[in-house]
Amino acid sequence: MIYIENNSHDPTYNLAFEEYVFAKTKYDEPILLLWQNGPSVIVGKFQNTLEEINYDYIREKGIKVVRRNTGGGAVYHDLGNLNYSFIIPDVEMKVDFKTFTTPIVKALRSYGIDAEQTGRNDILAGGRKFSGNAQQFSGHKLLHHGTLMFDVHMEDVADALNVKAGKFKSKATKSVRSRVTNLKPLFFEQNGGKDMTVLEFKKLLLDWFGREYDLKTVELTEDQKREIELLQKEKFATDGWNFGRSPRADIVRGDFFRCGQVEFHFAISEHRIQEVKITGDFFASKDIEELEAMFAGVSYDREGILAVLQNAELGSYLGDVTAEELADVIV
Repeated sequence: MIYIENNSHDPTYNLAFEEYVFAKTKYDEPILLLWQNGPSVIVGKFQNTLEEINYDYIREKGIKVVRRNTGGGAVYHDLGNLNYSFIIPDVEMKVDFKTFTTPIVKALRSYGIDAEQTGRNDILAGGRKFSGNAQQFSGHKLLHHGTLMFDVHMEDVADALNVKAGKFKSKATKSVRSRVTNLKPLFFEQNGGKDMTVLEFKKLLLDWFGREYDLKTVELTEDQKREIELLQKEKFATDGWNFGRSPRADIVRGDFFRCGQVEFHFAISEHRIQEVKITGDFFASKDIEELEAMFAGVSYDREGILAVLQNAELGSYLGDVTAEELADVIV
């Protein structure tokens, strides 16, 4: 396994760094990245940014908002959080979280933390979430990344995000705090009351991966870093990317399904669909724009919409949901 160090705390640079390593480097071995963002909300690829963030709060606090390349929900990052990325050169194109959360679970268990992968994409300890995960495919190449909440500021976790009522029974700060946890107090208990920093935690993980996977450190060249800076400037630092899936629509229909939250934003003229944007915290192995394009010119009625959905490979676009379930919500 190859490890590439990145000490930046700028989320626009870090997501560009991750994309560059995923898309442009060519190694036959898996790659590991461990990285941190300063205070920021990282929005899922298919989400409507303005619906996910508490705009006034993040503006007041100077919290950055950046869209990532993977699906799933919006998450709050700060320097108390450690992110990890696996880049795997040759895998089956199938969303599979358990295979790639297992090394993290094993590493934490080796240090006495009772971690377990559960639900769609989470890792828990003591029934409380400390890690959310997401994936992206490019051909048979996979990016799997996740958060590791070590010493995150919990007030910002709750207040920076608009938590949807369908996801939590209460939108209150207390509700969010009751469902998530930091790893730091768990390590404090395991270490007999000895404190630990997030950088010491990072070193523990690197030590574990070094023992298990014969970790080799590789450094990017200055030319590669300049390409990353260009990608940062042209994509991840732009409002067009970070806020671009904030659709205007005549009709909005959505719900929570097994695959996550899905919303359809329809622009309608003379009872025909002119355009649709699909947003949510689902995961896709194919470009969602392909599914959106299938609706153009279709009559806005159950028969027309169901026909589109039945002819689409929904599992690759949205995950575990049926055409009938979606049609029931849309019309």
